[in-house]
Amino acid sequence: MQTSTTMGRMELAQLYFPYIQPRSAWQKLKPLLSDDPDLAHLVKLRRRTFLPNEVSMIYQHLGRP
Repeated sequence: MQTSTTMGRMELAQLYFPYIQPRSAWQKLKPLLSDDPDLAHLVKLRRRTFLPNEVSMIYQHLGRP
């Protein structure tokens, strides 16, 4: 289930919230990540992309979009 490429945080957020603007989608995804103890650290990252293993972890915890 591991993805093979990095994914931008707004790109990933748009998969979960496809009918709103990218920035708004990210603002809605952040609390979902923050509320999960295993994913909370991903919100604090100082980069705009998630690594393949991080995307897989998000999918495992939140389900595939």
